[in-house]
Amino acid sequence: MRSMAVFEPCKSAGSQFTIFLVSLILLSGCTVPYMQVDPQLSASTAAMPVSGREGWLINQQLSFGQFTSGPVKRSWTTGYTIPFILRFSGAKEQLGFSTFNGARDKAELFCLGKLRERDLPVLNRSFEVNLKTRDVFTCAIALDDESFELYSENLNQNPRFKAPTGQLKGPGVNLAISAVGSLEGGQSSWSTTALGYELLSDGEVVAAVETLNDGRVWISSELSDQHQLLAASVATALLLRSSLAEHNDDLL
Repeated sequence: MRSMAVFEPCKSAGSQFTIFLVSLILLSGCTVPYMQVDPQLSASTAAMPVSGREGWLINQQLSFGQFTSGPVKRSWTTGYTIPFILRFSGAKEQLGFSTFNGARDKAELFCLGKLRERDLPVLNRSFEVNLKTRDVFTCAIALDDESFELYSENLNQNPRFKAPTGQLKGPGVNLAISAVGSLEGGQSSWSTTALGYELLSDGEVVAAVETLNDGRVWISSELSDQHQLLAASVATALLLRSSLAEHNDDLL
C-alpha cells in the first residue's frame, strides 16, 4: 500500500507533464500565421481586418475600414462591352462588383479569370502578356468616368517557381503588384501560394493585402481619395480571387 501511495502521485505528475507538452505542441501548431508587411507601410497605416470573405457567397459583401464591396456577382449578362475587356463572354470566371468608400464614391469592377488561350492576345494590346500563361486574372475598373486596367498572372502558382506579378494602369496610375512569400517574423513560408500582395509606386509599397485567413488590408493615407479607392478595389478583387484554385483551361 505504501509503495502504491508513492507510485500513484508520480504517475499523476508524469501524466500532467505529458498533457502539458501536448498542449504546448497543439498551441504552437494552432498559432495563426501572418504575412510580413512592409515596415514603412505598417508603421504609418493600421491594418484593416476583412469581414464577409467566408460564408454564404450569394450577394457576398466584403468590408474593411471605410470600404465596402458588393454584392458580388459571379456571372454576367452575356455581351458586356467595357474598356480593355471586349466581350469575353467565354471566360469561365466572371466577377462583377462595386467598391465604395466612406464618402460613397464608387468604383465598378469587372474581373475575369480562367480565360481561353485565344482571348489572351486581346490583353496584349495593353500589357506584355506571355501567351503561354494559363493562370491569368484581369479586371477593368471604372471610376470617375475613367477606366483602369488590372492584369496579373501566376496567382495560383508556387511563388518559389513562378512569382505572381501584376500591374494596375490608368490615368495617372501605374502600380506594380508583387507577391509576399514571407511570414511576419521574416521566415519564408512553406505555402504553395502567396500569402498576400503589395501595390508599389516607383518601388514604394503604398498598399498591401493579406489573403491568409479572413484577410487584412493596408492602404497608405498618403494616396489621394481616388487612389485609395482604387487600391481598395484591387485588394477586394485579389481577396475574392485568392480562393480560386483552378488554373485557366487549356482551350484553343
